[in-house]
Parts: sequence; structure tokens; C-alpha cells
Amino acid sequence: MKRLLLVDDEAAIVEALQDILSDEGYAVEAAFNGEEALQRLHAARPDLMLMDLMMPVMDGRELLRRVRQDPSLHDLPVVVMSAGRITDEERQAASATLAKPFELEVLLETLQKHLPEPESGT
Repeated sequence: MKRLLLVDDEAAIVEALQDILSDEGYAVEAAFNGEEALQRLHAARPDLMLMDLMMPVMDGRELLRRVRQDPSLHDLPVVVMSAGRITDEERQAASATLAKPFELEVLLETLQKHLPEPESGT
């Protein structure tokens, strides 16, 4: 089961996406700001992080910068979602970007495309 870290400060979005992604077979853990996300990333690295940019405490821009600078996390697939403007720098640092609101099918295709393939035993 692929593990996702969902980072968004809007509880309704977190709850809805957790339900949808769990139904799709993902194990989803949530964080409500960048600081909490960093703690969770260091406690147990997920297969992919799906994150918003606009959050309190530590915003997504700072979280993305720190993830990319951390040798233990720099290669983590990160999908950025935002209702606001996503800069070229953020697009380059992210594995993929989604403009809110987005279609569920687009989200699922994006996750599938950027999740690491399972290691083969051969």
C-alpha cells in the first residue's frame, strides 16, 4: 500500500481527500502546516507528499524548499496543489502541480504517475 502525506490547513479538504484516497487504496496521513509535515516526514517517510502552498505556521513554499535541501528527503515526490499562483521556481521544485479546484481523475493520474514503482524481486 502506497503511503501519502497530505498537507493542507483546510480540515474539510483534508477529510475529503483522506476519504477519497483511502478508498483508492492509499494509506493517508495528514499534517495541517509545514512544520507538522516536516516532523511527520522525518518520523516516517511517505512514498509521496501532496501539499498546499498557503498554510499557517510554515507555508508550503518554505516546506518545499526545506524538503529539497534535506539530503534524506530531496528526492521525495511532491505534488503541489494551490488555488493561488504557483511560481516557475515552485514548478521546478515540485514533481507536479495542480491548480485548485482540480478534477479527481487528474489528481489520481498525477499521483500514479509520480509514485515510485515497486521494486521487483527479480
